[in-house]
Amino acid sequence: MVSIIEQLKKQRKEMKMRQAELGKKLGLPQSHISKIEREETDPRFSTIQDMARILDHELMLVPRQLIPFVNSMLRGGDTYEPRWKLDGVEDGETSPSHKRGIW
Repeated sequence: MVSIIEQLKKQRKEMKMRQAELGKKLGLPQSHISKIEREETDPRFSTIQDMARILDHELMLVPRQLIPFVNSMLRGGDTYEPRWKLDGVEDGETSPSHKRGIW
């Protein structure tokens, strides 16, 4: 699994932003950005959050039980079967029965 720091480093490089530039925007020296990217230091959550926002990303905390649902939505796949159904929809149907004239 790719760490958040690895993803942010990749994004920084894709944006052609140097560590010194990112550091300046964060108010941190380039050497500290380097240590963060090499995972030699444990930055504060707020620092990672600020890095992400500068690099056009957003960190989100997701409850563990919702991770499969979120991953499915991000992949755009239809492999996730929702745990809810619309009122009046039977298994295998896609719309309520009253819309087809069945009351």
